[in-house]
Amino acid sequence: MTLERGNAFTPVASATMIWPWGASLLGGTVTGALSLLMNFGLAGIPSAVSTGIFFFALIGGIGGVLSKKGDRRGRRWAATYPFRYATAPALLGGGATAVMTYIASVIGSFAIFSGLFGALFAGLGVGLVLWVLIGVVAMVAGNKN
Repeated sequence: MTLERGNAFTPVASATMIWPWGASLLGGTVTGALSLLMNFGLAGIPSAVSTGIFFFALIGGIGGVLSKKGDRRGRRWAATYPFRYATAPALLGGGATAVMTYIASVIGSFAIFSGLFGALFAGLGVGLVLWVLIGVVAMVAGNKN
């Protein structure tokens, strides 16, 4: 992917290119596997997937700001707009948590309609936690650079 100077999507593309993809995948896989081992069974699968995606988004978002290997413009954009940068990992983690919580409620107790609201609030809570954590780290680490 080439980054042009006048393109409006250049900061967003540059910010996503600074993610440490290897560390994120490894962290998400390890935590998802540990969660599956602790909650073994059919109902443990959505929980393990949700845990893995949460840590994938957390490690990727924080590692992208703290890593020096990425693009300079992407790190500068993430430092200038820390909570905009934190929105993408928060949406990923919160959305995955909402979907997996709903699947777990349907598998566990056939709560088709009542499980929808619980899953929505669980996803919003996880997304908010990710957004605040990654945004604060990007704000603090961005001021040092």
